[in-house]
Amino acid sequence: MQASGALRAAAQSSRAAASRSVARTASRCAATSHASSATVGPLASCSRSSCTASIARRQQHLFTTVRMLHQSHMLLQAQKSASPSTTQPSTASTSKPQPTTSTTQSSTSEPTQQLAKTDSTSTDVTDSKPNKTLTERAKELWATAKYLFKFYFNGVKQIWANRTRVQLVRARVADGGAPLSREESQLIHTHQSDMRKLPLFLFILLILEEALPLVVIWAPSLLPSTCILPNQLTKIRMGKEVKRAEAFAQLEKSESLKQLVPVVQESSDGARLTEAHSGEASADVLQKISAEDLARLAKMFSLSTWGGSSMIRRRLDTHLSYVRQDDELMCVDGYSAIPQHVDALAKACGERGLRCSGIEHREMFDSLRHWLRLTTRNPDTRSLSNSSIALLPMQLYNPASLQDVKSELEAESNRGLIDKTKDVLREVVEEEKKVAHREEKSKIEEHNKKHQQ
Repeated sequence: MQASGALRAAAQSSRAAASRSVARTASRCAATSHASSATVGPLASCSRSSCTASIARRQQHLFTTVRMLHQSHMLLQAQKSASPSTTQPSTASTSKPQPTTSTTQSSTSEPTQQLAKTDSTSTDVTDSKPNKTLTERAKELWATAKYLFKFYFNGVKQIWANRTRVQLVRARVADGGAPLSREESQLIHTHQSDMRKLPLFLFILLILEEALPLVVIWAPSLLPSTCILPNQLTKIRMGKEVKRAEAFAQLEKSESLKQLVPVVQESSDGARLTEAHSGEASADVLQKISAEDLARLAKMFSLSTWGGSSMIRRRLDTHLSYVRQDDELMCVDGYSAIPQHVDALAKACGERGLRCSGIEHREMFDSLRHWLRLTTRNPDTRSLSNSSIALLPMQLYNPASLQDVKSELEAESNRGLIDKTKDVLREVVEEEKKVAHREEKSKIEEHNKKHQQ
């Protein structure tokens, strides 16, 4: 109130001074005009009007300044009264309420309060997520690079550890020890594939480490099995399944395969080989297939299709020989050696050209067992040649819809490269942190056991 009274007094004194200044100026103008009226003529009236206009402008500016000062004071008082008085409760309880002077002041205080609340809210949000400095970003990038290098370096170390295990297994078998189990056979087969990929992967890891996420996204087939995360393995399997389904649909329309499919005739009396796949004629089945259908057949087994027809046939023969050996090891004790884990089961089905994605675990298990019954257990059909087995997926493949798998792959392909790279880095960092946590936990348990003893 004291400040308001002082401002009112200043305003009144300013108005009085302005009035006196106007009077003095008017008297001077009158005297001047009276003295020069006889000589000047028309110029006197023009000077008198310009002087009056200048005085009016000055007076208007002065009144506007005083009014703005008064309104600013009232806004400041309204903002103070709107803020919570937690610091001085006694003063707030004893002070008398001040009546508002006009409705304009009260209406102006409401948007001012809202603006104050908005400013405080935006300040809180900004302060809760401060921008990272260049040093903090550099530290994060360095930590991510270390996790990335450590994960793939551990994968390379695992390849060398598997190499030692493979050498021990082979030495045992060569010395007449226990025969190979399916687990050991799978270890040898996977290790051979990893060793073929190792030189190029080491070059990328040591020279072009920044390109590793791009290799994971665009060329996952270059990665060894020890450097692939489970989530990445699922995406790779889904992509192969889509290609397998497309090849199956094209082979169904092929004229050169109509006389060669089905391979096995199944009825209530049992299963038997068809005429085209019985006897010595079954060894030349692949020779009767065109080059285009031969490439599509290689896609059914997720094999490479580059090269001529002779190279694709050789590739199919090598792969089917491995499949026949794996079938024998899987049926040593009935069907007990069939893998139960979903990844191992899907891998076994994919190697045989069967459906391994977009279906239930039980369906994969039944299709694999059906395959083994025809190729190994049934005495009437286990004499199938490798060339005839190449066409067996055309009879056992499950052509169920792949719409969900295609939709997921399409959504993944529509994402930007930066988002995919961030996902790869995040997955690698999370996996490496889990490994570090498990190692630390095992060390603590061993330390506690030693102290207890």
